[in-house]
Amino acid sequence: MQKTFYLIPLLAMCLWLGAASAQTEPKAESLCSLQQNVTEGNHQIVRVSGIFSEGLERGTLEDVACSKETTWVELALQSEQNKEKLRRLLERSRRARVVFEGEFYGPPVPDPKLPEGIRKNYHPGWGHLGAFKTKLVVQAIRDVAFAPPAKP
Repeated sequence: MQKTFYLIPLLAMCLWLGAASAQTEPKAESLCSLQQNVTEGNHQIVRVSGIFSEGLERGTLEDVACSKETTWVELALQSEQNKEKLRRLLERSRRARVVFEGEFYGPPVPDPKLPEGIRKNYHPGWGHLGAFKTKLVVQAIRDVAFAPPAKP
């Protein structure tokens, strides 16, 4: 009977730790959904998958379900996990299927110093030549896999 009393607090503590760690995991999101719902000037912590291409330190992420909307990606890794695997796949085919965790940014806010008329019509972007509406700053690479070649 006395052993049972020791097991109950131990079991309760394990359940509490499991629930606490589950709350820190970002929810998996569709890249298409993120791109459609993020608002100007906002950002959120996400876990997202897609096809990463270009180079290792920065590149683009796309989802085949909405391939016309591409997100600019910058790596600011807090862990080296899967980095070398991603590097090898990019060297071989310049594309990889990935699951990233990081901060997803919506469109940047125009400079408030600009005249009102320009601010209403000016839509700054991220990345090379400001060509991307959204940006993902990757803090962790959760998974890396081969991606089929891009269709012409």
